[in-house]
Amino acid sequence: MKSETSNEVTCPKCNTQNSTKVSIIGVYKHLVQIPFLSGGKSGESICISCNQKFTLKNMPASIKLAYFELKETVKTPIWFFSGLIVVKVLVLVKIFSRYF
Repeated sequence: MKSETSNEVTCPKCNTQNSTKVSIIGVYKHLVQIPFLSGGKSGESICISCNQKFTLKNMPASIKLAYFELKETVKTPIWFFSGLIVVKVLVLVKIFSRYF
């Protein structure tokens, strides 16, 4: 999760500038609480002064622009794929254990 308070965004409810916090939230798919795959990124914003919340679906255009700018800088964490990496390593160990 990464959050940033945007300087260009004005809250549509209270018209306060520099008070909207835009957040990127990473989602992962898991099996028995072990993360296997990235499920993508979602977003939300909240105004610090009036507590107005917006999800990605109902964000105004100015906040959506700040969201997409922030989304470009956020990378998917490697631990989102940790279960998949462990399974691949175990398969490779099983395959190569026949030759040693």
